[in-house]
Amino acid sequence: MAKVKTGPKVKRKGGGVAAKAKKVDALAAQLSGANAVIVTDYRGLRVGELQALRRRLRPKGVEYHVVKNSLFGRAATASDRAGIRSLLTGPTAVALAGVGAPAGRGPSDEVELARGLVEETRTLKALKILGAFVGGKVISADDVQTLARLPGLPVLQATLVGTLQAPLQNVVGIMTAAHSNLIRVLQARSA
Repeated sequence: MAKVKTGPKVKRKGGGVAAKAKKVDALAAQLSGANAVIVTDYRGLRVGELQALRRRLRPKGVEYHVVKNSLFGRAATASDRAGIRSLLTGPTAVALAGVGAPAGRGPSDEVELARGLVEETRTLKALKILGAFVGGKVISADDVQTLARLPGLPVLQATLVGTLQAPLQNVVGIMTAAHSNLIRVLQARSA
């Protein structure tokens, strides 16, 4: 007996090639706007822990997404960040700095991103940092730990301004010292 067709074909759950292309384009747009990307292994985390992690990172200007490696790899290539592909092994999630910055706050920098995720790895033992893409280069998990220990961008800027300002203050002090000494001598003479 021959098979009888009964109704239309059932679509696949993923939405097909068009839906995947849209997802790659959306990921590529997010990657293009990100200052830095840290790739993590989330194996062992419960859904509630992942949601809480996202809530804690969002105010810092960090977006945290579980991604499919093949689609994220294509998005990385499309956004000229193909080096990220070497970090995509096993179940991965990515943290993007500068994408979800709240209104009124500048985009998160690389140090804030690294510091935030390193702090989270201390509380969530199952979360593991695999590496990062910062400044056009792929760095290891140990380098991310080192990056987290650096002072933030505002502290570095303040240090630079202080360093530039100190010699100028010395010059002003030397120039005013001659005048103040002359005034003191004249005041002592008149008294």
